[in-house]
Amino acid sequence: MPLSNSILMFRRQFCKLPFGVISKEELLIEGLQPELMPKHVAIIPDGNRRWAKERGLSPEKGHEAGKKVLGDLCRYCSKWGVKVLSAYAFSTENWSRPKAEVTFLMTSYFEGLIHDFMRDIARCTYINVCRYGMKMSVIGDKSNLPNSLKEAINHAEETTKDNTGLHFVAALNYGGRYDIIQATKKIAAKVKDGVIQLEDINDKLIDTELETKYLEYPNPDLLIRTSGELRISNYMLWQLAYSEFCFVDKFFPELDEADFVAALRSFQRRQRRYGGHKI
Repeated sequence: MPLSNSILMFRRQFCKLPFGVISKEELLIEGLQPELMPKHVAIIPDGNRRWAKERGLSPEKGHEAGKKVLGDLCRYCSKWGVKVLSAYAFSTENWSRPKAEVTFLMTSYFEGLIHDFMRDIARCTYINVCRYGMKMSVIGDKSNLPNSLKEAINHAEETTKDNTGLHFVAALNYGGRYDIIQATKKIAAKVKDGVIQLEDINDKLIDTELETKYLEYPNPDLLIRTSGELRISNYMLWQLAYSEFCFVDKFFPELDEADFVAALRSFQRRQRRYGGHKI
C-alpha cells in the first residue's frame, strides 16, 4: 500500500535521507519506476521572451524568470535520480538577437547563472551534501565569449569537477551543426597526419570528438522543449538520434515540478527500440 503523506514527511524529517535524494516509495507514489529513469534529460528552455512580452515586461525579465526554473530543474533531477541535465542556453544562431539582449545575456545573465550555481554549492557544502554533489560543465564555442564569462566558467568547472551528483551542462554558443563540423575537422586532421586511417572512422570515433565526449551519459534519453514549438532547433543533432521527445505547451518560466514528473511518466511508458523490434 502506498505510504501516506504524513509517513513520507516523517521519513524525510527523521530517516536522514541525503538532501536531494528521494526514497523508492516516493518515486512509486509519483508513478515513477526507479529502474526506468532517464540518465540524461535535455531541455530546450523556449519562451522566456514571449512570457515576458505577454506580461508587459522586458526580455531580460523573462530570462531572469527562466533562470529560476533552471535551478528548480536541477533540484527536480537530483530528486528524481536523473544523472545529467543539459540546457540549451545560447545557440550559435542567437547572436542575431537584438544587441541589448545579447549583451545582457553575455555580461549579466550567464555569469549570474554560474554565480547562483556556485552559491548553492557553497550553501549545501555547509550541510555536507554539496548541493547533491552537483557538477557543472559548459559546452560550445567559448572562443568569442567575454573574458569574465570564460573565467566564471573555468572556475565553476574546476571547482566542481570531482563532484559525483547531478551533472548540469549548459550549452553556450552551441549548435548541433557546429558540433559535428568541429568533430569532423579534428578527425580529418588526424587522417591527414596519419594518426588514423579513413577506415577507422565510425560512430564511436565521432562520439569521442563531440563536445559531449566528457559526459558519462552523452546522449539524452529524453528531450523536453517548452513553449509548444515542435522542433529541436539545431540542438545536439548527433546525440539526439534515439532520444524520446516531449513537447510542453507552456513557456519555460511556467514549467513546474508537475510538468517535469509528467514528462518522466511519459518517458517511462515508451518502448525504446533503437531501430530494432520488441514484441
